[in-house]
Amino acid sequence: MLNVCCFLWQGDRWDADDTQLDGPIYVRRLARAVRRNLDLPHRFVVFTGPGVSFGVPGLMKYVEFRELSPPSWMGCLPKLWAFSRRSGFEEGDQVLSLDIDLVITGSLNDIGGYDGPFCVRSKFAPGQGYKADGDIVGFRVTSDIREQIWAPLLGAPRAAERETGGRERWWFRKKQACEDRWQDLFPGQVISYKRHVRTNRNELPANARIVSCHGRPRPHELEGLQWVRNNWR
Repeated sequence: MLNVCCFLWQGDRWDADDTQLDGPIYVRRLARAVRRNLDLPHRFVVFTGPGVSFGVPGLMKYVEFRELSPPSWMGCLPKLWAFSRRSGFEEGDQVLSLDIDLVITGSLNDIGGYDGPFCVRSKFAPGQGYKADGDIVGFRVTSDIREQIWAPLLGAPRAAERETGGRERWWFRKKQACEDRWQDLFPGQVISYKRHVRTNRNELPANARIVSCHGRPRPHELEGLQWVRNNWR
């Protein structure tokens, strides 16, 4: 069974006074979107740190909550917890890790059906080539990938912070050869709001499945657009 996961922790960029930026709202909308758009058997796992509360009993019956207790809370490094043994993912499991500021706009069956060793998206910026980014990561759990991605962080978290500046994508680039890219496997399905939608008069390309809202604006800042209202709910 596929494991779809996301992360929320106190002190992350979602921990804000503005209720529109409330992390649990983002998690609920992502979970609903995955459920609507993924026909494959799967579980939806939310890794949460101390102090995070969803506050509405019964609303998240579809979601399994698990502990998030990484050796470093710097930047996006907590997301590497998915590679740890304490994540609950077992050898051979297939995992799809999604950032909570993605907007799911179509069927995830192709992306969710990925069964290879490791897949990320390339950066959207022109001239960035195959540089990896970490908001959509698919991988198979193996002892090798845990050794490459998780063991160095677990063994020397302060050194990892200095090396990466809290950017988990730098860890992927150095520690793990990224064999596959979403843009190569499924052209047009993983796109950027800024690069592919905003420049297209805010019209959603027909083949889009995941819109990455990297940086700003966030999805709640785009709710006036019809395609966001239809899908981010």
